[in-house]
Order: sequence, then C-alpha cells, then structure tokens
Amino acid sequence: MKFFRKHKRTILRVLGTLLVLGGLYVAYWWFYKLAPRRRAYDWNWRATHSKAEYWREAQKTIHREGWSFHDDFQPVALYGDKSWAEWIMARVKPGESMDCMGYPCHSATVMRCITNQDVGDDADAWLAWWEVNKAKSQEEWMIDGFRKYDIDPSIPPSSRNIVSLLELLGNSETDEASAVPWHVKYNAFRWLRDSDFDPVAFAVANMADSISEKTKRGLLEYQKRERRWPKVSRVGILPFGREQTDYSQWAVLSLLTPRFRWTAYAVTFLPMLAGVCLIAWSFRRAKKKKNVEPPSAPDSE
Repeated sequence: MKFFRKHKRTILRVLGTLLVLGGLYVAYWWFYKLAPRRRAYDWNWRATHSKAEYWREAQKTIHREGWSFHDDFQPVALYGDKSWAEWIMARVKPGESMDCMGYPCHSATVMRCITNQDVGDDADAWLAWWEVNKAKSQEEWMIDGFRKYDIDPSIPPSSRNIVSLLELLGNSETDEASAVPWHVKYNAFRWLRDSDFDPVAFAVANMADSISEKTKRGLLEYQKRERRWPKVSRVGILPFGREQTDYSQWAVLSLLTPRFRWTAYAVTFLPMLAGVCLIAWSFRRAKKKKNVEPPSAPDSE
C-alpha cells in the first residue's frame, strides 16, 4: 500500500496507457480488420447493397485477414479474374493439396472457375499447368477448356457457338464420365452473357426451326443464371465483356468515382472550416487587443 501511494501517479499512467493501447488494438480489429467481413457476411447488409459492393468487401476481407475462412473461396470463384489466379498460385506450395483442407482453402475450385480448366486438387499438377499457361489471357484459358467439348467459341460467339454453349448449359447428365462440370456451365453462361446474348431474340429467330431439347434446357438454365448474375451487376465479367470508357460521357461518369466525391467533399467543407477558424481567430485577436489596451487618462477639470 505504501508502494502504491508512493508511485500512484506512475502506476495510474501505466495502467491508463495500457487500457488506451488495448482499446486501440480492439478498435483496429473491429473497425478495420473485421469490418469488411462483418459487412460481406451480413445478409441484411447484402440485401441492401449491390453485388459489386459485396465483391469489394470480400476482397478487402481476404487482403486484410488472409484466406482464413472456409467460405472465402466462393466470391473469388464466382467473380475472380486472372489477377486472383496469380494471387492464388503465388501462395500454393508444392506437395500440398488445394482442396477443402488445403491453403488457400478450396483454391482448386476457384482455379477451375477462373480458368475453365480442371487438373485435380493436387498443387503440383496446378503448378505444372501454371508454368505452361500463366502467360495466356483468361479468354485463352476459357477457350482451351471449351475445346475439350469440341467448342471453339469466338468473340462474339457465332450462331453455331451459341447453340453449342447452350447445349453445355442444358446438359443434364449425371454420370461422372459424361456430365458437364459446374464450372464449365458457369463459364458457358458467362461467355454468352458477356457477349450480350439475347435469349428472347434467339428463341424468336429459331422458332420455326427444330431446337433440340438440350438447347431448350440451356435457354432455361441461362435465364436462371442471368437472374442471379446479371451483367449489370458488373461482377465476374470476362475481360472482353467489360465496359469500355466512353469519353463522350467522361464528365458524367467521373461524378461516380471516389476521387471525384472526395474532391467535392473537400471543396465543400474545407472552405467552411477555414471560414469558421478565421472568424474564431478574429474574435480571439480582438479580445487580446482589448485586454492589453492601456487605460485612458482621467479627464482634467
């Protein structure tokens, strides 16, 4: 007790400093590290935000925390591009697995969706494939994957390509040897969607012809996927389908950029803040001058 009384100020300062640092550490995790995950995995938040905003938060989550959760692979599989394939392959280690228990978790599934290829779950197989194909574009990876089904799609796809891709979507085989994997169907859908395929126009144009049952099922599957992943969502769009900058609309589009918004905020609030500071300073100066003003001499009679 005597020691505490003697060093009370020092002890209180140390405890206060530790509490402040502890609070700052928790705030760092809650408001920065975990903030994207809290938003991206909150269904109420996702119901009121676009897929593009969700994808931004999902990417922040992985970059800030690492690929630490089991379900982190899902948005990357759906929306990732070549840069994400590069990110994954830079972290894959020889001799390991890329399946559910590997790191990054389910990264083989992600690579299948991004590349339209399937070389299994073994890291060595993917590293060997990557060494040969890493210089190719994502479109080239996709085309190589479709060639295994005797499809060589063009950009935009020809009428023959459209039918072939729809038949992939409409394939309902369940036998492992003949079934079309999910990632191939997803990429067939994306190839059509990002080429501005119009299913209604296609159906009307081919109404008089005999469309196969597989093609009809493909049209239905396309529409189901389009409702879930429309092109207007601007996520998971293949490189050839991304919007090009329309310089005639640049002045309007620039209003939507974060840089323009922050500039507008700065131009709005900084002059106001400066004005308030100047007004406050003027009162301070006037008061100081009044205080130091010498008293006036008494009037002489």
